[in-house]
Amino acid sequence: MTSQSARRIWRHVRVPLVLFHVAAIVLMSTPDPGPGLNRSAWKNPTVQDELSAWAERLSGLGLEVTPEALEAWAWDRAVELNRARDRVVSPLRPYHEYAGVRQPWNMFVAPHRNPAVLGVDVLVEDEWRPLYRARSDEHDYRRAFFDHDRIRAMLFRYGWSSFRMSYHDFARWLAKQIAVDVPEATKARVFFSRYRTLSPEEVKAGEETKASRDQAVVFDLAPFRPDPSAEAAE
Repeated sequence: MTSQSARRIWRHVRVPLVLFHVAAIVLMSTPDPGPGLNRSAWKNPTVQDELSAWAERLSGLGLEVTPEALEAWAWDRAVELNRARDRVVSPLRPYHEYAGVRQPWNMFVAPHRNPAVLGVDVLVEDEWRPLYRARSDEHDYRRAFFDHDRIRAMLFRYGWSSFRMSYHDFARWLAKQIAVDVPEATKARVFFSRYRTLSPEEVKAGEETKASRDQAVVFDLAPFRPDPSAEAAE
């Protein structure tokens, strides 16, 4: 094939190829409810707040609906949308991987009004002492690690009940690090502090956030430390 023939063929195929590429990206960019199809996650206070807010807005427009009815309707529509999207997108997934245009994460859909932030305590001489608090300059154990973008994203997920097993695995790994880093500690307690963010009106009124402790797990650090007698015997 001569270069002139190749150029002629390219003039005919480049427009369909560009259109195919754009269509593949647009289809991949359509909302993907799949990762959110976890009914237990819908009971999270942030999700329930959104359902209540939208039920109130719709009722204000004359469409009387309760948060419970809106949740049931939204769940059914999400399941239907996910099935339809999978049928369309599945054949295109090899191209998305090859072209590097896949969308591997979900974008933000609402403000997180009920965040959970990690906390770590250690037991030293029968007294629990704070070791790590998110964004604290005083209790800053391994802060560079916890402030990393990927670790913050990981901890955000662990605050949801659907990631409870992964959170427990992480807490156990963290206890092993504390056993080495804080030799005077006998126990470690890993937990989330969960609170509701204040509205502008509440901030103006001088109200303060009230946090509750959630998913607390306690580890005895002795099993994570080397046995001195065994080392001496060697």
